[in-house]
Amino acid sequence: MRDGGPERPLRIENRGAVRLLVLDRGKANALDPDLVRTLHDAALEAEGDGSVRGVVLTSASPRVFCGGFDLAKMGTADRETFGRFIRGFEALFYALFLYRKPLVAALPGHAVAGGCLLAGTADFRWAAEGTGTIGLPEASLGVHVPRHFLEALRATVGDHALTRWSLSRGAVSFSEALSLGAVDRLLPPAGLLDAAVAYAEELGTAPGDVYASVKRDLRGTAYEKAREVLEESRAVFVDSWFSEAGQKGIAATLARLRQR
Repeated sequence: MRDGGPERPLRIENRGAVRLLVLDRGKANALDPDLVRTLHDAALEAEGDGSVRGVVLTSASPRVFCGGFDLAKMGTADRETFGRFIRGFEALFYALFLYRKPLVAALPGHAVAGGCLLAGTADFRWAAEGTGTIGLPEASLGVHVPRHFLEALRATVGDHALTRWSLSRGAVSFSEALSLGAVDRLLPPAGLLDAAVAYAEELGTAPGDVYASVKRDLRGTAYEKAREVLEESRAVFVDSWFSEAGQKGIAATLARLRQR
């Protein structure tokens, strides 16, 4: 096992030919520049490691996969700092979306906002039975869901799931996501990680170049569409983040979180 250390937000572990990338940043695994950069670097390292046949993205928390952007940091950042952060997150998102090796997301609990986007990049999403939810509730905060992410995720979860995720006021249950085809399996929590590792290992028995090529064929059109609208979409998103409605929604959400 290779441990990221007590101050690092990501644990890295090998299970045979499968590399585990385990989000481990507090209760919610909130995304800040350090976690985004660390995860991106670790994913690229695993992609270039010939001994790794598949990757599982999961969480050290039994209740939360990822709660989205760190609002305490990014909700109070200036526009330039936030712009750098969102570009870094975009680089991570598209690196995972076009990942050349099998990528399975094992979701022990809630995958919300940016966490939902990360889960959506995976080839398959396996989730724990129970109270977990998944979705993109940005609109309820007065913030746009970036179109360039939606365009990409049309290829992985489909329009019906995206509609439920982004237009309902809250995230949907894992069981509903399963019925929408956006989650592939529900499993007992105790067996989730082992099952995801076994599946990633099974997927990794396919010739790597063939697997990567088929994935690119499946996702390439959505990726190109996302790239076409990226600059405009990012500007709309950032403007909405710093709008009066967006800042009010972010502040209200932070206040609720601090009361828990």
